[in-house]
Amino acid sequence: MRRTVVGSAVLTLVLAAAGCGAQGGDGKGGATSASGSPTASSQTAAAAGPAWAYDHVEDGSAEMLDLAAAAEDDIWAAGFELNSDSGDSSDSSAGHGRFLRHFDGTRWRRSPMPAVLGDSVYNARLDSVGSGEIWLTASSPDGTRLKTAHWDGESWTSLAENPTGRIGDLKAFGPDDVWVLDGQAEARHWDGSRWTTRALPAEAASLDGTASDDLWAVGSRDSGEGVGGESEQYTQPAAMHWDGGSWTLVKTPVYRFDDPVPPEPSAALGKVVVVAEDDIRAYGGNGFNHGEVENEPADQSIRLRWDGTRWTDQPEAAGECGDRDPVTVDGTRGLFLDGNWYLAADGTCVKIKRPRLTAEDGARRSSAQSLWLTSVIPVPGTDTVLGAGHVQVNQSGDPMEKAVVVSLRR
Repeated sequence: MRRTVVGSAVLTLVLAAAGCGAQGGDGKGGATSASGSPTASSQTAAAAGPAWAYDHVEDGSAEMLDLAAAAEDDIWAAGFELNSDSGDSSDSSAGHGRFLRHFDGTRWRRSPMPAVLGDSVYNARLDSVGSGEIWLTASSPDGTRLKTAHWDGESWTSLAENPTGRIGDLKAFGPDDVWVLDGQAEARHWDGSRWTTRALPAEAASLDGTASDDLWAVGSRDSGEGVGGESEQYTQPAAMHWDGGSWTLVKTPVYRFDDPVPPEPSAALGKVVVVAEDDIRAYGGNGFNHGEVENEPADQSIRLRWDGTRWTDQPEAAGECGDRDPVTVDGTRGLFLDGNWYLAADGTCVKIKRPRLTAEDGARRSSAQSLWLTSVIPVPGTDTVLGAGHVQVNQSGDPMEKAVVVSLRR
């Protein structure tokens, strides 16, 4: 997925890979160590490049929405069945076709949504919050009321209190130290018994950090340096830091288009990712209201790095990785990027290959298949990386979508 961030829109992190070949893609390179050289266990895989393998293919027509892992034998995926009558994947009937899959270290077992969430389960998301707990959050149909259940390794129970409004990005340092964004200039904190609200110095779209006193939020600001004036800039990128006591705005580079300035220019950050304490990455863009003038300039990508002292612009990565956002960090190896690409620690840009569904899954050899992943996560305490989403199978007379869980083969 290509992206241009305008205003404080939250990035949807979706991996898409389309192809008809037996493997699909033509990636090269492989897993690397922290130094950037292939590890001994990955040299064979490096020759062929990394590839996804199917761990689970759901029967029927469905999609996986999210994935979270408490441990290698305690992994949850959330999905929904497509409405075969209407063909509408956004069916609004209460709880229609929503389900969970749980991996216990041996196999994936299907279960209904937790009863504590009630009959209506919309916009389900899963988050690991530490100490073996998983949060499953759902919203009311209008998105204004939240319901949260937590898994303690044995059963699902309701959270004592739910935050109001919409839940945005979430970062947990433990089950009693959870931060969430609400899409505005506020952050909410769960201390194990209640929620408190902290005002942010700017609107925030993404959250990540290394510890409970070292947390970053990024988004946009509509005042201060570089806003208005001759640049006519509506917004500039904002980076905010929590030191355990307060949120402060940290200076970032200012952006503007060359004259003539296009209409309604707006710069913002939409994603922040922690690689290390002194290596924070933030991604966004400077865009404008297209279609109002001739000879429009190109939107500008923003790639920033915090080195422990300041935020600076970073050059594009090599090849296809240059204009892509990270989905998740692969330990010290590199970054998974949107569009099903991988940026290794040594700067190598690699396409992740994908398998094909077979006749056993209802797919013909002549079908065109696309793998769409909505979630990619590392499994705690292991070298395993999992993804969840669906395969779109285009074939005459019998197109289908199959919910899948995949694992990375290096």
